[in-house]
Amino acid sequence: MKQIVNLFIDLIIQVGGMVVYIIFYLLGWRFISIVGKLVGDVVYILNSRKMEILEEELSLLFGNRFDERRIKDITKRSFENYYKRQIESVFFGSLNKHTLNKIIHVEGIENLDSAISKGKGVILLLSHFGSFLLPLPSLGYMGYKVNQITGRQIHSSLLAERIWIWRKRKAERLPVKFIQGGKFLRPVYKALKNNEVVAIAFDGRDGSKWVAVDFFERKALLSSGPFELARKTGATIIPAFIIREKNDTHKLVLESPFKLSEDRDIGKALANDTRNFAELFANYIVKYPCHFGMVLYKLKKIKAAAIDNPFFVET
Repeated sequence: MKQIVNLFIDLIIQVGGMVVYIIFYLLGWRFISIVGKLVGDVVYILNSRKMEILEEELSLLFGNRFDERRIKDITKRSFENYYKRQIESVFFGSLNKHTLNKIIHVEGIENLDSAISKGKGVILLLSHFGSFLLPLPSLGYMGYKVNQITGRQIHSSLLAERIWIWRKRKAERLPVKFIQGGKFLRPVYKALKNNEVVAIAFDGRDGSKWVAVDFFERKALLSSGPFELARKTGATIIPAFIIREKNDTHKLVLESPFKLSEDRDIGKALANDTRNFAELFANYIVKYPCHFGMVLYKLKKIKAAAIDNPFFVET
């Protein structure tokens, strides 16, 4: 019975996907952003509970940094940005070089080139900030060998699971190799040895060594794994952040190489690295809070599901 249901759902997704792709090609990428904003505004108005939770989470995070009016504005813009990204993700697997060149411009590509010239591989440290799916295919079409470590998938429903499977199948067409995260890291070491780019989500919930750091007015639990990997392999860490511009194009910022702590105590060094990167991440969130806003709502829901390593920890 489950197999029949899966086939039925897959058929609906396939047909629906074909319809939206036709609309996309006829009306262009800008239309996606317009629809995303519209959906975000509607959900913001109709789902008052979701809006209230996000306002509470933003207030907890920022404390007195922003007043009530500013929090409400960030909340509304967070809804808009989130649904723009969600609709963009539907088309993720159909992205091509021409489209990406139109919607993304890269700042700091010389930092990536300099890191690759060292021959030890590059750890591209991303986060769930802005349209975080776009940087990798963009770099892939620019000729860089790109790998992404993917974490565990938690699906809220059978439909969500089947949509994810459909999107994953489409994404396999892109110039990006996806590596399932976990204890078996041989493909990661191999990619770095081959002087390739390995993308890791700094704020992901997969990892084995965690550091509690000050994160605005709260304590965040973050993995020191990327910094340990850099030490073991000699790979250069390049922080990467993608920012949505006012015209709904994106700016991909590739920061200067991240400087690892020189503390001789490896435990203290890893803790310092994690804290220092968290500070850099926080600087971007202060400048563009609506790029991270809805992630706070998702983290709240994940914590309610009692996962082993929640983002925020009680003090």
